[in-house]
Amino acid sequence: MASFPTSIWDGDSYDHDSDSGNQSSPSGLTYGRVRAEVAAAQIRIYNNERGADDDTIDSVGVVESITGLTVVEKGDGSIHKTILTLVDVEVASADGSTHASEGAWGTKKLYTFPEGQIVILGAHQLYPLGKLEAVTGGGSGFSSTADFEIGVGSAAAANAASFDLDGGTEEDICAASVTALIAKTSAAIESSVNGGLLPLDGSSSAITVNLNFRTVDDADHGIIADVLKVSGTIGIVWTIIGND
Repeated sequence: MASFPTSIWDGDSYDHDSDSGNQSSPSGLTYGRVRAEVAAAQIRIYNNERGADDDTIDSVGVVESITGLTVVEKGDGSIHKTILTLVDVEVASADGSTHASEGAWGTKKLYTFPEGQIVILGAHQLYPLGKLEAVTGGGSGFSSTADFEIGVGSAAAANAASFDLDGGTEEDICAASVTALIAKTSAAIESSVNGGLLPLDGSSSAITVNLNFRTVDDADHGIIADVLKVSGTIGIVWTIIGND
């Protein structure tokens, strides 16, 4: 007799059959079946709470091996919640190739979803007061009072003939939040959410989660590379609806 979840136990055991009317006193065999069912149910509940179980459609993604980055996975066979926690994660910045018209930018891949058709049901990024910090500052890298957009996207930011993030795949998971530094650190709590359901086709190449930023104008960053230290959380609620 297979245990849960392969079958749903009706109380029968090797010496107790409700269908045939056998109502013998419980033996060690009955107690053994009870233990097996309790253990199977506990394992199932534990795995579902983590967002993982024995069905491949429930598989979670892969977090990048980055100092200061951890992940907690929650959910069940339908809905997942991935919580990324960043503690002083360093994201390098680079000035635009044409300084006057191309913003300084940076990107860091954090996570890769399982291969398949992914739908983002909701997402939120949060960086507490003072938890976005330019390492160098002073204007050679970031200005100590720099303004920049920070967001989460399914594509990595790259050098572009623009200021701000692109309003598209650089910030489609979490819309950009405009951040102002004072004395090299963020002057307010920075947070944002995604604007709606987001279907992403990861059937041929798995979708990635990328932390992106780009400055607002040329005065926000000098020509020397800098580092933005990021502490906060990114929460993503998602489902995988299939694979091609």
